[in-house]
Amino acid sequence: MNAYLSIPSRYLAGRKLRTFLTTLAVVFGVAVVFSMNMVLPAVTSALNASEMGVTGAVDMTVKSATGEPFQSNLIAQVSQTNGVAAVAPAFGMLITLAPPSQITEFDFVGIDIGAAESVNAFNVTAGRFINGDDSMSAVISQHLAQLAGLTVGDTFKLPTPQGISSLPIVGVYDAQSDDRVLVPLKTAQTLFNAPDKITAIDVAVTAGADRDGVKQAIQQKLGTAFNVGSTASSNAFAQSILLGAIIFNVFGLLTLFMGAFLIFNTFRTVVIERRHDIGMLRAVGATRGTITRLILVESAMQGIIGTLIGLVLGYLLGTLLVNALSGALNQFIRIRVGNTGVPIDGLIISIVLGIGATLLAGLLPALSAGRVPVLAALRLEQAEVVQQRAGKSALVGAGLLVIGIAGLFVGNSAIATLGAVLILIGLVLLVPVLLRPITRFIEPLTRWLFAREGLMAEGNVQRNPGRAAITVSALMIALAVIVALYSVLTSVVQAYNSRLSEQFSADILLIPPSVAVWVGDVGVNDQFEQQLAKIPGVGSWAGLSYAPAQVKGTGVQVLGFDPANYPKVSSLAFDQGNDSTYAELSSGRTTVVSGIFASSMGYKVGDSVPVQTPDGVLNYRIVGIGTDYLGVKLATLYISKQNMTADFHRAEDIMVMANLKPGADAATTRAEIQNLLQNYPQLTLYWGADWREQQIAYLNSIFSALYIVLIALIIPSALGLINTLAINVMERTREIGVLRAVGATRAQIRRLVVAEALLLGLVGTALGLVAGIALGYSLVALVSTTMTSSIQFSFPFVGILFAIVLAIVMALLASVLPARQAARVKIVQALQYE
Repeated sequence: MNAYLSIPSRYLAGRKLRTFLTTLAVVFGVAVVFSMNMVLPAVTSALNASEMGVTGAVDMTVKSATGEPFQSNLIAQVSQTNGVAAVAPAFGMLITLAPPSQITEFDFVGIDIGAAESVNAFNVTAGRFINGDDSMSAVISQHLAQLAGLTVGDTFKLPTPQGISSLPIVGVYDAQSDDRVLVPLKTAQTLFNAPDKITAIDVAVTAGADRDGVKQAIQQKLGTAFNVGSTASSNAFAQSILLGAIIFNVFGLLTLFMGAFLIFNTFRTVVIERRHDIGMLRAVGATRGTITRLILVESAMQGIIGTLIGLVLGYLLGTLLVNALSGALNQFIRIRVGNTGVPIDGLIISIVLGIGATLLAGLLPALSAGRVPVLAALRLEQAEVVQQRAGKSALVGAGLLVIGIAGLFVGNSAIATLGAVLILIGLVLLVPVLLRPITRFIEPLTRWLFAREGLMAEGNVQRNPGRAAITVSALMIALAVIVALYSVLTSVVQAYNSRLSEQFSADILLIPPSVAVWVGDVGVNDQFEQQLAKIPGVGSWAGLSYAPAQVKGTGVQVLGFDPANYPKVSSLAFDQGNDSTYAELSSGRTTVVSGIFASSMGYKVGDSVPVQTPDGVLNYRIVGIGTDYLGVKLATLYISKQNMTADFHRAEDIMVMANLKPGADAATTRAEIQNLLQNYPQLTLYWGADWREQQIAYLNSIFSALYIVLIALIIPSALGLINTLAINVMERTREIGVLRAVGATRAQIRRLVVAEALLLGLVGTALGLVAGIALGYSLVALVSTTMTSSIQFSFPFVGILFAIVLAIVMALLASVLPARQAARVKIVQALQYE
């Protein structure tokens, strides 16, 4: 038993750099996974524990599934449920304001005063609370009062579809974190054209009643068109946080996978370099099982060490993330996250993944080591033997390569993606066979740069094809990932920019604060648009209205416009359909759906879509598939303005686009529009060209940040490359000693090691570029099916240049330290190396 620990320990201690790089990959992956398993439960627990209703902290809240207003006659059904002590109907909405307003967003809530006070207490700190005699009066939260610099007697300016409404402030109530404006229920319904409509019913449960039972009873009464529970958990901001945490969890799993691949490559190299040691152990009586267990124990040691360190770092990272999210959640949705604990399930998952990944990665090399014949292991492995063995794998690789290339041109994105993966696998299997011709092709360059050292480097690579193939494979995979993801990012950026320029061609854009999200945006009514149309310089114009909806339980956004006027100021990019499709939107319940909706939900032209509206489920027939810049990222239904008003009760437009009349004076027109907007602060005027440039710059900045994420994703691959290259030069210490003994200088040794590393780097680069372009092409095809087919593959010239430079730099950096160490080793010590 001691031998199973002492022998692997000596090997690990004797190769400190390799051990460090291999273990670091495990540490990195485990830390990310464990930290995310701390964040998710903490945030979820806080969301579930906080039952913040529209009027304040309540037992539960009833809302429509789509978030739309609904008829107030449902109040009686809820109040008559056993276990319900009191109910409070409310009409509430989040209102977002554009800069330079001091207030970016606040909750506007109309309450039934008596009912609201029966489910929640309002501690008035200044003035009085609103009463039944008030009509246009408001009470605001203390936090909002401090933020806006308002007090009792001041006037609160509220943007509404009719323009600004002035609300006298009669009181301030104690709420240090809430930004709320409370008005009588009928006032809110009047201001937002929703008579007898409410958005929520806050519920207080009788003391001692089974809260979950009451919730289920209400849900059963109202059906699936309504949600009963916490409003906080449905908040878009909270969902974004949870989605982000899940994405980072996936990132952690990918990191562990790359770490496992690094360990797999490391132990493949270990088996090759220790053939003589393995042969000696077999010669003195060690069984195949013993050899296999020795390699697995070494792998497990690295997994255990990496996992333990990763858990510590993950706990620190998770604590930092929870504290940061606590502040954001408290600010935006008034949720307080409690103290960070250590989730037992997350701990177990991290340990199993960390140690399990390393054991699985070491399993195949360990089995391979156990199968090494004694006599073969006691003599050096010749290149011809390796080449002969590699030839069998090369036949399989060639077959996969041919199938993969054919799959790229089938026209199906899923088959194309599979084809790209087969190309990558095929190239990995072909690497040992391709080494000789590629190195000979590159030989003139290496000989020109390094003279005789370059020729010797080529000989070293061909003499040790197994070890060289491992190094080249690691580099090839890393570069394939870089080039492929860069291709996707570049293609998507170009598609967005092209779509923006083509579709938002209007001269004048009146934009709300939250473009393409719409939550919190206040629309404008027909009166505003009539005044806009009367401005002498304004020509054709069209408005865009919005409503949330659901299709088979999945949230979608619905955008409505006038099919006759909309094409004059904007357009849809049709995957299926053309300009005549607009006319079809004017006939019955018809819709154009976005590509992401059609692909994710499995719909096609001619199908009927069951859409959950405030009045129930209504069927819309699909007449086209297409999208615009605003709907490219989301599942979107485009319908006529007439259907939007009739089925969703949304007559207001949240965005307006217009063109200048020929010969109109732009400055005069702009001044008149700005004067009109003084009473409608929910919209901001942009010249179309300026806004398009702003959006392009914004998109470019977002994708620049994604490039940073791309670099972070290749860290494990970079570690693998450095590791294998370092092993490659360190294990040649004895050979270097021989060269020094016959007269080679230290400088020549350094040049030899650098030349060999550069040669391997160039071979890996050549193969990685081929695999990366194929993989990128297939991924772009896959992305286009989920967004729109107009996304075309953009050849990644810059990405290829970056990958080449990165590969050369990584290869050279990986060789610097080992080259210096090898050159400084004394000749006698080098000759005694292993």
